[in-house]
Amino acid sequence: MSASIIRRPDVVTILWQRNLLTPFTPTIVEATVIGSAKPCNLNAGQSLITASICLLSNRFVLVSNIDLGVFGISEFVRLF
Repeated sequence: MSASIIRRPDVVTILWQRNLLTPFTPTIVEATVIGSAKPCNLNAGQSLITASICLLSNRFVLVSNIDLGVFGISEFVRLF
């Protein structure tokens, strides 16, 4: 019988905000990673759009996006 290792999903939660002067370029306030977000960098002040493109290009799926106006929360999951 072969033993298989079950890999847990990688989960990324991003709290972001909009600058009222540039409302179409939200930036990351804080990112929480369970597992790994490699090769993506999720630093405070970074563009949410750039981070989202990186995550989506690396097999993550956007599972939730809550837009509260000035602030919002985006959640991504990568399953193996």
